[in-house]
Amino acid sequence: MKLWLYTRKRVKIEFKDGDVLTGFIRDYIDQEDTDYDELHFKPDGQEDFFVGELEIKSIEIIE
Repeated sequence: MKLWLYTRKRVKIEFKDGDVLTGFIRDYIDQEDTDYDELHFKPDGQEDFFVGELEIKSIEIIE
């Protein structure tokens, strides 16, 4: 999914459970450090959290 391309970008993420959030990608964590690639995500108006590649249905950069 090439998640590293979204680092330091504002994005819209659609999750496999149907949730959709917009926010800022703070960092990318390679699968060498975890079981799968992850993004450190700061959704608008919420606490930041880590999003695993397996949880993401789609992701797009927004302005």
